[in-house]
Amino acid sequence: MKNFFLLLTLILAEAASAQYSNSVISKAVEKKHNDSSFVFNEVLVEATKLSLQTKVGEYDQPLWSTMRMFPSTRVYVMNPPGTAMYEKWFDIRDRRDGPAQIRMRDEFTVGLGNRLQLDLYSHTVYDGEGDMKDFDWRGFSFEFRYALADWGKLPGNPTLYWETKMLDGGWGIEPKLLLGGLATESSIWGLNIIYEGNIKPTREAQHREYAATGSYAWIINNDFTIGFSGMYRNNDFNTVEYYIGPLVQYRINNKAYITVESIPGLNQDSKASRNTIIIAWRL
Repeated sequence: MKNFFLLLTLILAEAASAQYSNSVISKAVEKKHNDSSFVFNEVLVEATKLSLQTKVGEYDQPLWSTMRMFPSTRVYVMNPPGTAMYEKWFDIRDRRDGPAQIRMRDEFTVGLGNRLQLDLYSHTVYDGEGDMKDFDWRGFSFEFRYALADWGKLPGNPTLYWETKMLDGGWGIEPKLLLGGLATESSIWGLNIIYEGNIKPTREAQHREYAATGSYAWIINNDFTIGFSGMYRNNDFNTVEYYIGPLVQYRINNKAYITVESIPGLNQDSKASRNTIIIAWRL
């Protein structure tokens, strides 16, 4: 855990000293009715952050659904058509019997229209024992998300997710069902059902894993959201993992935010903890 808190301190210090422009959320923030169609105008925000419940984009989704509110749990599509985002991930996995592994990810997401989103990833890792620690590139992956309907039209806003990855020299897939929505006027939720496995001819080599994640959070104000996440993982090696712990998001402005999640393992098969820091910029 000390590696996690040291890294978090450095990141927050950098964010506090950085200069950000208080202008964004373009291409789909304000709607005007013109017969049966919508006209989307660019909105310039000088100082005040938009409410997280503001409806944006062609899918009439709330602003919070265009952000990574829960590191462990995805909800809907994050990008209205023609918008893009960059995210830097630090995924710190504390082993019970060894040093922490730090997985890093650079992610670029873009809205393609028709409730479809494309995400592109580059994966790196910092790992090893003692003086043998190395920083290595693991590979790349890409994902598509497809929401089955505009926001609020179906219960749970179901969204199909498909990720194809080339990591550590092998190909794998990770399909998911994404669900989420508004629980109360100031609280939100998400739930994911997950399968993950290698593309191999035999079951033994596929290393299949079945998982579920769930998250719940309270929108405190336009700056802070706090909540918690839980995770269940079960794989072909007959290990079962359980995690639960807190999360917090701070919106730097309408363009950038930091999300932090720390979920300790609850049983011996689990890691000691899984800790995630995400720094995001809307482009």
